[in-house]
Amino acid sequence: MTATIGRARELRYDGLEQFPARGSYGGIDYCIAGAKPYTLEFANEVDVICLLLGDIFSKAKFEDDSEEALLFHGETAAFHPRKGNVRVATSTVHHGFIAFSYSNEFQASISDRSLDGARSAGSTNNIRLRSISHLANYARERLRFNRPLDPLEINYLGGLVYLETMRGLHSVKPARAAALSDAEFDRLTAFIDAELESDISCARLSRIVELPLRVVFEGIKARTGLPPYQFVLKRRVEQAQKLLSQSDLSIAEVAFRCGFSSQQHMTSVLNRKLGYTPGQVRSKGLG
Repeated sequence: MTATIGRARELRYDGLEQFPARGSYGGIDYCIAGAKPYTLEFANEVDVICLLLGDIFSKAKFEDDSEEALLFHGETAAFHPRKGNVRVATSTVHHGFIAFSYSNEFQASISDRSLDGARSAGSTNNIRLRSISHLANYARERLRFNRPLDPLEINYLGGLVYLETMRGLHSVKPARAAALSDAEFDRLTAFIDAELESDISCARLSRIVELPLRVVFEGIKARTGLPPYQFVLKRRVEQAQKLLSQSDLSIAEVAFRCGFSSQQHMTSVLNRKLGYTPGQVRSKGLG
């Protein structure tokens, strides 16, 4: 589709497929848009949430509303409900955004409250919470320093963005007072330690304790001070330290057994978290 905006400026509107950094994991589809201006139009069959990494100046149109100038503020979220239509032509883009779309199964597992009210209200932009700002900062700094987010990490990030956006829309019930019992937390920790070699997705954490993801996410954060992805990563680092110091396994085998995507990935994580390479951990006996 093409359109003319301003004097003889013809724009071509494309969908989310124009952004090549994209994928799918555990019921969440995602794409990452960089800092280049774009023209975008999509009709979404599922709920979409965009995490704005920086300010975006645009002309935008949602559903049957008229087109108007709109500033998407950085470090906010935008909720675009299913069966809606979004059209955006940008002039200036700072840092870009990450768009998440959610399957019905994922939404049923993460929240037990209807979104009918939020959906009927149409698109909601510039949803601002401190927690959303923190998530945008985290993603922006990772991408800014060329430390890509792996699919599993994006799965956790997308889940947190969903929860905090719903909280901003006042569509999620407060978490129960006892987010996770001692037995449930112990079961989660044992499961994570036993499954380090595999991908530990959001849905698997939810199923192991038969609780909504909201409860799992908030319970882990309350007990450890870490979001779930970082907690899983911490357990992987601890196991890697132990195996490097107490076994004769090769560094590549340790990386595999601890669930890192490669030896290089483990080296990067250990260097960032501990200040040491795997070889240094082994030689210094830091396990």
